[in-house]
Amino acid sequence: MERQQGQKEKSIAWFKLADLIARGEREKALSVFRLLSHSLTDRAYALQVEGDILWHMNDQSFQEKYKQAAFLYQKELRWVNAIALYEHLLTEHPDAPDVLMGLIFFYAMIDWREKCQQSFDRAYDLFQKKIIDEAAIEKTVKELVNHALTTQHDEKKAWLRQWLSQLPAALPLPAHFIDAVRVL
Repeated sequence: MERQQGQKEKSIAWFKLADLIARGEREKALSVFRLLSHSLTDRAYALQVEGDILWHMNDQSFQEKYKQAAFLYQKELRWVNAIALYEHLLTEHPDAPDVLMGLIFFYAMIDWREKCQQSFDRAYDLFQKKIIDEAAIEKTVKELVNHALTTQHDEKKAWLRQWLSQLPAALPLPAHFIDAVRVL
């Protein structure tokens, strides 16, 4: 009986939160959410929901909450959750270098070759327009090379090694990265 009462109170609190959000009462909604978030065992999910609330309230700090949630999802190898957040971030800011480069890495982790290539092509286009700098591309390629090298016996990642080895020589990468890619 006591458990049912606690569950009923939580349900009412979630409805109250939805009502506050619908009415645009940001501070009250966040206060109620902070209380409710203690009942959530998944910290990444709690950050995601807080980001959703902030996004609905047109508060740009939602981006930081989404990035924090995606970081935790990444640590837990919950790639699809991280991708969903980064794709939402990308729809809000299509030229955000850190988001686009993160998506390239996340897509590679789940072997989504087409999306990885599309995102890389977009990043390369933004590099040529000087929106993405050399360091961002170098960092992502380095992460992918390291991943490809550490999973060299994994046949699922054979496409990644092949894709990396075919990167155009025009990429702004130091010679040691291009050499590392060539030995893949």
